[in-house]
Amino acid sequence: MNTLCMYATVRFMPFAETQEFANVGVVVCAPDTGKIKFKLARKRFGRVNQFFEDLDGRLFGSALELLEAELNRLKEFATDKPGKTTATLFQELTRHREGVISFGGVSTAVVNNIDDKLIDLYEHYVERSFLNEKYRENIIEQNIRQLLKRENIRDFKAQIVETKLGEFKLPFVKKCTSGIKVIRPLAFERKTPLAAYEHAAQWIDRLTRLQHEQIVLPHNMMLAVEKPTDKGFEEAYFEAVNIASQREIIVANANDSPEILSFANNA
Repeated sequence: MNTLCMYATVRFMPFAETQEFANVGVVVCAPDTGKIKFKLARKRFGRVNQFFEDLDGRLFGSALELLEAELNRLKEFATDKPGKTTATLFQELTRHREGVISFGGVSTAVVNNIDDKLIDLYEHYVERSFLNEKYRENIIEQNIRQLLKRENIRDFKAQIVETKLGEFKLPFVKKCTSGIKVIRPLAFERKTPLAAYEHAAQWIDRLTRLQHEQIVLPHNMMLAVEKPTDKGFEEAYFEAVNIASQREIIVANANDSPEILSFANNA
């Protein structure tokens, strides 16, 4: 059965002076059924520590504990008070106020299942599910393409590369005096560290295949890698980078324009 719900993101904004905030949760309300539900980030949320580097981590954990207690109280109170009372509770909860915890603008949606909607909203606004590896790698690719264009390096083209085991597409391929030169963007935005590592390993193996078949020499291949922001992915990142280096694949920071340009310019 379809029901109208209201929802808002939970924002953590420790420094009012900068107005910078991180989404750390979502609250959903279905007034007609007297339901207020929420999902908050874990108290050790890596993105908060990375974004607010000079912040005492205990502040975030304490703020979440207080908010969780308040939300549980409102959730219980609204259970047997559907309709206008529940809607008013939600509006009062999400109204603008000063403090390290605030709420984004209230939006509405017609949903079949409020629990499913809550999970979808949390994955989008907090876990940023749209920032998958394909999205991030497309962004890196666009940035490199713009960089090469700005420096008037126009020889790199997207190309299908054929091997004895099959073919695959590389976004940057260039023929030069020392042979074929390739650049492959690589991001670690995956659901799990294992998935991130396996994705990186797949591309390291593909570039290694080009070496074995002498299609591309080791010093002519580069991985432009974006280091993960989540510390839980660091081990996957370092292990993948280490393997790539062992196989003589050049590894560059995706934001290191001078190194990428130096590689691109060398004949």
